[in-house]
Amino acid sequence: MSLAERLKRWRGLSLLRGRVRKTPSPAAYADLCERLIALGEADDAVRTADAGLLLYPDSDRLAHVRLFVMKGRLSGRIRKLREDVLRRPHPGTYGQLAQLYRELGSDDDALAISAECCERFPANEAAYMTQGEVRFDRFRRDLIARDAVIAEAALRQVVRINEQNAAAHARLAEIYWLVGLPAACCGHLAHVLALTPGARGVEEFTQGLDRLPAPAAPAEPFADLAARVQQTRAFANDPARFPRSGPGVSAQRVQFDQARIGDAMNAFSAHAGLRNAALFGEDGALVSDYCGASGLTAAEFGELVTGIRDVADDATRRMDTGGLVRAEIEGPGGNVLVTRARGLTVALLYSAPLAQVAALALVEDFTARLHGAGAGAGRA
Repeated sequence: MSLAERLKRWRGLSLLRGRVRKTPSPAAYADLCERLIALGEADDAVRTADAGLLLYPDSDRLAHVRLFVMKGRLSGRIRKLREDVLRRPHPGTYGQLAQLYRELGSDDDALAISAECCERFPANEAAYMTQGEVRFDRFRRDLIARDAVIAEAALRQVVRINEQNAAAHARLAEIYWLVGLPAACCGHLAHVLALTPGARGVEEFTQGLDRLPAPAAPAEPFADLAARVQQTRAFANDPARFPRSGPGVSAQRVQFDQARIGDAMNAFSAHAGLRNAALFGEDGALVSDYCGASGLTAAEFGELVTGIRDVADDATRRMDTGGLVRAEIEGPGGNVLVTRARGLTVALLYSAPLAQVAALALVEDFTARLHGAGAGAGRA
């Protein structure tokens, strides 16, 4: 490589890194990642994507960039493990393969390979644990009852096979807490304390549960309680109170800063081709919208978006792929982009000269501004 080419390469990266430091956004991180990939700097691209996703966990573009790099790095290992599974099936091989799929964010593949392992090796707790963890994480994220029911069944199978599995007891305790079964939660936390006496915060938490008044009526079936969570879009108890609470959907409704929302909505007017924008809350109600001169009325666009959202939600549940993440529809009257992040739905109606990639970047930047991400961003 000539000196001029090196200087050009260094200058391009320097400009993109400077943009990430000075004006961080999902698009800024994604542009830097894509440049690093083009230059063959896969490790730096993954590190940059990870840093961006810490600030903007809802960025679909950043997640895809990271997935692209990881697939290239792990494809050889996955291919070899798949060959081993066909020739010499073993629970450990299945477990490694499921873990790689989870690293790639391919939950469906991880669930499929774990189900195959359960069929061949029904006494192996690891495959059931993977099913329980994946389904539990999806329930925390999407609040879909089916995920909760399958997660609970898989985790109960783990403790039937191995009653000493503290992680399974902890997961069961948390899922019972989320759907509103404090007595069952307390029972499994007692196992956690017996197996790991120093479990942080568990003893104080269980003492608080013991002081709760006894329920006047028998507890409802788990499936009915999970269905209520899905219907109300809220957990029965606050996830943040559980002592082992991890990342996921909060039971608390998002508190909107109307000034921030107004500024973010008004910013859409600067983009040629952007005709409508709308933000819907966790309960599906319209929170704020923008209507351009050539756009639909607020009522028309709201009806269009809620129809697309409901159809997409129904389809993802029927296909058992979790909740709606993104839906795109192209038409002669314009393109509609509907995305969901942390229970909030953001939608755009746009046409030329605004391109699809640019529209997605606008949505991700809007979501980041809405949640106040980017403050104190570190260097990439």
